Amino acid sequence: MNGIQLTNLDYGAMIVYLLAVVALGFYFSKSEKNSEDFLLGGRSIPFMAVGISCMMSMLSTYSLVMVPGEIFNNGLSLWVLNLSIPILQIPAFLIFIRFYFKLNSFTPFEYLEYRYDKQVRLLVAVLYTYSRAIYLAMVLFATSKVFEGGAGWPAWFTILVVGTIGVLYTVMGGMKAVVWTDVLQFFVLVGGLAIAVVVLCFKVEGGFWGAISYSFANGHGVDRFAEPEFYLCNPYVRLTFWLILIGRIMSPLTQAASDQITIQRLLSTSSYKNAFKAQLTSTCLNIPFTLVLWFLGFAIFAYYSQNPDPRVTSGDTAFFVFVATKLPAPIPGLIMAAMLAAVMSTLDSGINSLSAIWLKEYHEKYINRKMTDRQQVKVSRISTAVFGIFAIGIGLIVAGSSDWLGQTVVESATIFHVFEVIVFPAFLFAVLSKRSNSTLIWILAALLWGMKFGMLTWYTLSKRAGQVWKDTFELGFGGPVNIYWVLIPIGVAVALFLLWRHVKNKTGKKSLLFLGLAVFPLGYSVATTLWYIFSNTTVAEKPLELSFQWVGFPVTIALFLVGFVGLKMSKIQAKEKYQGLTLGTMHEEIIRKEV
Repeated sequence: MNGIQLTNLDYGAMIVYLLAVVALGFYFSKSEKNSEDFLLGGRSIPFMAVGISCMMSMLSTYSLVMVPGEIFNNGLSLWVLNLSIPILQIPAFLIFIRFYFKLNSFTPFEYLEYRYDKQVRLLVAVLYTYSRAIYLAMVLFATSKVFEGGAGWPAWFTILVVGTIGVLYTVMGGMKAVVWTDVLQFFVLVGGLAIAVVVLCFKVEGGFWGAISYSFANGHGVDRFAEPEFYLCNPYVRLTFWLILIGRIMSPLTQAASDQITIQRLLSTSSYKNAFKAQLTSTCLNIPFTLVLWFLGFAIFAYYSQNPDPRVTSGDTAFFVFVATKLPAPIPGLIMAAMLAAVMSTLDSGINSLSAIWLKEYHEKYINRKMTDRQQVKVSRISTAVFGIFAIGIGLIVAGSSDWLGQTVVESATIFHVFEVIVFPAFLFAVLSKRSNSTLIWILAALLWGMKFGMLTWYTLSKRAGQVWKDTFELGFGGPVNIYWVLIPIGVAVALFLLWRHVKNKTGKKSLLFLGLAVFPLGYSVATTLWYIFSNTTVAEKPLELSFQWVGFPVTIALFLVGFVGLKMSKIQAKEKYQGLTLGTMHEEIIRKEV
């Protein structure tokens, strides 16, 4: 980005910060004697530090770019319900976390082997590994927007440099380095954001209230809430109230059920009671940080509306252009260091959590069951590096796909989050019902995957059609689609279902594999049926793009409808499968078994 250049003082501030976090990693590397030390900090980290770390790992540059950027581009409507997330974190914690402490586990996936079997445990662990690696890639992509706006760096350079440094100190120091650098990063981030807020209050006409009132007066408040269209379930409307509400309810539940990043931190405290205190700390810190991010979006929109700048072409980079061009050195460097603090806090926690999953879910179970403590730490360090490199690679791919489809940061993760749709249901049904079983989970997985792939087909093709369309062009996939998009997957589903029936009749056994193969195209046809109906009844003069919100909406509805019907039809499982492991039996003793 031409005309944007940080000074030597700014770079000096960032270098000092980076050296500090690497030094912390080196300091803690001396005390990692076994996997419990490396991955859980010896289960002795103070709850206050863990609470700060939990908050920092979820904040990230993803939020720092995405929230102000969305407000700048489209207003507050998408984020106004975000204040419910910290509040819902407490009941979500009470629903799920107690069981992981009862099992004294490293990961939440051990719980699934008790409730289901080894295959479901492995399935969900693999899917979570993929989804968390994608999330880390998204964080790196969001970071590239920070330095694109603040320093003019190309995306690939930022992703490589920031990713490499994050991997370096996480490999060295393990969980203790992660938590205590997060504490350092918390204070750096608070200082950086405080400087930004104060400066913006002086720069924007009317100060603090002027920024907010200007944004609301110019369509960047919560205007969508006054529009009838906002409450309709139209797939071509970018934002819909009901989809936002579902997302805000699901987010804290999913995090408490299966997010290794958060759960691993909570397990690093000395007890369930201290873990609850850590969660309260994180919740209390989340609310003011959310409000600060809202204000940054309002203030930057107001400032650049009143003071146009040709270098500001997107809300994703607007705040960082302001920092680099309107503040004297070394303040831009300090704020950029704060942004680095945010990305590092997420990278270290994410990579460390993936290392824990590799060691406990794959390496110890399927490669080497008899590792020494020293070997466990070595494997943890190697896997940390490998997952970090993988996240960097995916981050580069995300940057390319975002340019191709013309997506903002808030939209860019849509096409990558596809496989993990079964992760949360596996935990939810296990906690709620004695009837939950592995067959239901596999069938539900096939259905939801099919639907998600169908919705992604609709989203990607219609989005691309909107990108290339001109008045003289055909509507393409942004217009009405042919009925064959529905009939072909239905035909494939019927053929595979008949094959499943043949195998069942010939062998006397039900083949879960063939049934799943039949259910997948059936799910795909559900999605394409929606595409066919809406595209042929709604699209007229120009191509319409499927809302990024809608990609997961039908999948969520099917999850609850099919899932709870399936539970009702299932029989109660053997006592050792659920005793002490469901909400209804949580005060009973777990029937221990080898896992």
